[in-house]
Parts: sequence; C-alpha cells; structure tokens
Amino acid sequence: MPHLQGQHLLLPPHRPLSERFGAAFFRDLPESPGVYLMCGEGDGVLYVGKARNLRRRLGTHRSTPTDVLPRKQRRLLQSVRRIYWDLCPDEAAADQRERELIRTLQPRFNTVGVRPAAPRRLTWGWRGTRLELELEEVPELEWPAAAEDDRRRVGPVSGLRPAFAAVLRLIWWRLHPEAMPQEMPTCLRGERSPERWDFDFPAAMMPAFDPHWMAFFCGTPEPLLAWLLPAEFVSADGNRFRQRWQERDLERMTEFAECLSRRRATNSQKDAS
Repeated sequence: MPHLQGQHLLLPPHRPLSERFGAAFFRDLPESPGVYLMCGEGDGVLYVGKARNLRRRLGTHRSTPTDVLPRKQRRLLQSVRRIYWDLCPDEAAADQRERELIRTLQPRFNTVGVRPAAPRRLTWGWRGTRLELELEEVPELEWPAAAEDDRRRVGPVSGLRPAFAAVLRLIWWRLHPEAMPQEMPTCLRGERSPERWDFDFPAAMMPAFDPHWMAFFCGTPEPLLAWLLPAEFVSADGNRFRQRWQERDLERMTEFAECLSRRRATNSQKDAS
C-alpha cells in the first residue's frame, strides 16, 4: 500500500495527466526548449508554459500527485484534455514566445504576464568603485539625457530578466570566491531578482572587469564570461551544487549574448534598408 510521509494511503496518488495521456506520450516529447499549451475539452487554451526541456518539464506535471498541489493547479490538471507544443531555438526565445501567447490568448490559469508588462532595459554606471546595475522601465517619451547622466543603457531585449538575475549572482560569486551558496543574499537566489543592485568592487578588480563588461555588449562576450567564472575558480572546493548553479547562470549569459547578437543583426538590416 502506498504511503506518504509515514501515512498510509487508501488509494494511489491521483496523477491525471499520466492516466489520461499515458507514459508513451511523455516519453516521445522532445528534449528541446519550447512552449506548451494545455487545452480543455471545449475551453480552448487553459494554460501556456515554457521549458528549457519540454520532456522534463511536462514530465514534472505528469508525475506530481495532485494531493500535494494547490487547488488551482489541481483544477488545471484535471481539466486538461489536449497538450500541444512549439519548439524554440533556445530558452530566451521560448520565454519571449510564452509572453506573446499569454498576452494574445489570455489563458484563465495563467496569472503572470496576462497583461503586458512595461518593457525594461539594463542600465549601469560607476560611482567610484561601486557598480550600480538596474532594470529600468523604458519611458513612453524619453527626454535627452542630462549632461551629468553618465549611465549606459541596453534594451529592451529578449531574455533580459533571467540574464540580469544570472549576472548578479555571477558577479557576487566572483567577489566572494570562498562563499557557500547559503551565504548569498536570499533575494539573489530566485529567478526574479531585485531590479536594482550595487556592487562594491576592490579597486584592483575594476580595470579587469570594466573592459570585459563593455565588450560583452559590443559583440565579444567571451572575455566577460571567462572573467566571471575562470577555470581555476570552478568548484575549487568540490561543491557540485555551486558548480552546477554557476554553470547554469553562465549558460543564461551566453543565451543573452546570442539575443544581443540577433538584435544587432536585425538593426543592421533595418539601417541598410
């Protein structure tokens, strides 16, 4: 008889998607980035989600028993009758496609992103040895910058939010090479980072960081990525959890650099025409 946390259950845990679609359906899903649409019998699209790995993400929906889920998620899984998916070239593209579908279809089980969020851009500037980073809302009407405004700006561009969260963590790791994961500020650990963060750099590190940072936005991301996570720094103490976390954030920064490259190419084509 199955049991959960020491308690015997009279019936097996209810897993609606597994019972409805079968193991073969989930086994045949692509291990690729993309978006997925959960649809009801006659209600159209109920929920839109995105995934770095569609098979793994939908497999989580399949395997999680409904008795451990919030009521709203239980209602969703019990209502799903069809699942469609759309492949994307990378996670950043999937994130953008998810936002577009949510805004267009407004599925009733999606609560985040149903209304368009104000576009944001990355801004930064130095105050002595302090680097000030911010996700800034793009104003509808922007006046010329004041002469004393020495901040630089990039965006809006796809993949900015996850890249911002990733670079905050990577800079923090670089400035605290001996720190354990639990020592990182709690607000930096999640996918939704603060919209502003300042770093106090040792004066000796500024000359190495600043040109790499500028080169990243000019189409040469490799020096910054190597500086943020040098080979000798990777899991020097054997902490595999920290290593996986850092490598994942480095992947996000690489994907963001690819988005910037595509944006530059698009702008070049517009200028040429």
